[in-house]
Amino acid sequence: MTTFTIIIGLVLILIIYFFISNKIGVKKLNDEINGICLAHEKLNYPELDKKTQLEIMETGNMNSIAELVPEFKDKGVPFRLLKKYITISKNDLKEHIRISGFIEKQKLENAPNPEHDGIWLLKDKIIDQERGITHRTWKVNNESEIAEIYADLLWNKVTG
Repeated sequence: MTTFTIIIGLVLILIIYFFISNKIGVKKLNDEINGICLAHEKLNYPELDKKTQLEIMETGNMNSIAELVPEFKDKGVPFRLLKKYITISKNDLKEHIRISGFIEKQKLENAPNPEHDGIWLLKDKIIDQERGITHRTWKVNNESEIAEIYADLLWNKVTG
């Protein structure tokens, strides 16, 4: 019985330690994110050229934003900053998707393997697949519809 009590006590101590350290870790992370946002605010969110904005929207690579504040460039970019830096229109994005080769890259046959996670173009439909399981599909008839769906999905990541 004594051994059981000691084990229960140690487990409770570990649980309390975990909650306290996790709370400290979350606060530190929030402070860091707020510091990054404040640094960008002090710069007054300089405008990025259209090509850079389209690249960010297409690839998700936000290095061009991170590099604006060198002291935080290795810390990443909080998604909430995208609303400040992406000033292009959804129509600009749609047109870019249509003419840039993006659609060709999204064909399932160009995926690393047929079950690769992502949103892929498969003949006359777009599929959202994870671990080889299709979660959503969109029927498409032409390149314009394909560009519209991809533009909506990418746009919702920024504005959502």
